[in-house]
Amino acid sequence: MKPQDILDRIDEFRNIRTDPGSDEAKLLEAALFVEDVFGLRLTDDEICERNLGTHQSTAQFVLKKFEAR
Repeated sequence: MKPQDILDRIDEFRNIRTDPGSDEAKLLEAALFVEDVFGLRLTDDEICERNLGTHQSTAQFVLKKFEAR
């Protein structure tokens, strides 16, 4: 998947996800989105504010995961 495709999909999620934040339900929602849309499997340690707390951090995290493949 191209980086721009990743950013476009995460922007689509931005319209669905109303309030970014550290609350556990929002992090789980973001994790499920990443797993479903990008086919990535996240560890419990990866489901955190640092990786999924904002749209920007989610985009950076997904791009790094794809680079590591």
